[in-house]
Amino acid sequence: MLEIHEKTDSAGYEDKTGKIADKDFIHIVESYDSGKVNGYGIYTMKPEELCMYDFECSDLNVCDGIVRTVLFKGLLAGINSCTFSIDSSEKESVLKRLGFISDSCKTIEDIGDFMGSCKNCKEMR
Repeated sequence: MLEIHEKTDSAGYEDKTGKIADKDFIHIVESYDSGKVNGYGIYTMKPEELCMYDFECSDLNVCDGIVRTVLFKGLLAGINSCTFSIDSSEKESVLKRLGFISDSCKTIEDIGDFMGSCKNCKEMR
């Protein structure tokens, strides 16, 4: 069973968080399958701003779960938009395939609306 948990520190991810300027606001989620890490998401969350910087995953469903977890955490903190600042065209391609970004827009302006347009997310309300 897939589980996604917030890490309490950035140990093991220093090489991936080194370029992020807002060190005090870095958060990391990890996905687990059968007790083993099979993906992660790195983001910053300030009082008014959510930004996703990196992710890694074993398949599209895991990627979708990681990104949606980050978006949901933003909503819980009262943040309703997310910018994707991904430095990899391959990872951007995954985000486009999953419908999080497009060629012309790297931001979800209304997370609540975005999550509400997902049939599974609506059913969880």
